[in-house]
Amino acid sequence: MNSDIICVFGGTFNPVHTGHIEIARHVHSQFNLDKILIMPSGNPSSYKDTSLIADAKDRCNMISLSIKDYPYMELSELEVKRPGRTYTCDTLKILKEKYNLIYFIIGADSLFSIDKWYHADYVMKNCHLLVANRDNLDDEMIKQRIEFLKNTYGALIDIIDTPALPYSSTVIRENLKNGVSVEKMINPAVYDYIMKHGLYGVKSSKLEE
Repeated sequence: MNSDIICVFGGTFNPVHTGHIEIARHVHSQFNLDKILIMPSGNPSSYKDTSLIADAKDRCNMISLSIKDYPYMELSELEVKRPGRTYTCDTLKILKEKYNLIYFIIGADSLFSIDKWYHADYVMKNCHLLVANRDNLDDEMIKQRIEFLKNTYGALIDIIDTPALPYSSTVIRENLKNGVSVEKMINPAVYDYIMKHGLYGVKSSKLEE
C-alpha cells in the first residue's frame, strides 16, 4: 500500500492571491508536509454564475506564477480536467488510489456548511481537515463547530495558525475592474498576466499603460 501523504488546497482561485499562498506556507511549516497540491476547481457546484470565473487555463497559469518559488507547492489540474460538476468526495476517491493520508484545507466559513456538501459523511471520514480562519470568525464559535463535527462525523480537524489575512478574490476583482490598486494582494507576475490578458473586466486602456 502506498504510504504517501498529500495536502490539497482547493478553490476557484479567481484569482489566486497572497492570502492563499500564506495559508499554504503556514500549513507547510505547521504540519511538516512535503507537498501541497494547489487545485483549482473546474465547474464548482457552489457557483450559480460561472460567468464570473476566469477560464481554467488562466487560473492555472496564474497559480503557476504564484507558486514558482515554493518547491513544495504544486499545481494540480485534476479538477479542471474532470468534466461536469466538481465535488470534493469524487476528488478524494481519486486521490485515495495513490495516497493513504489526505489533508484538505478549507476556510473556517466552510465548517458551517460542510455537512451539506455532496456525500459529506464520506468527505469527513476520508481526509484530515485543516481550517484557515481567513474571515476572522469568532474563535469560540469555530471551536464549538469543530467539536460538533468531530462528535457527529468522527472528523479529524485542526486549525491552521495563520495571521489575519485581509485578502479577498472578490475585492481584488472589483479593484481591478475599477482601476483600484491591488498591490500586495497578488503576485506582481499575476498582476501582469491579468493586465496582458484583460481578465476581470480590465479595460484595454490599462493594458496600454
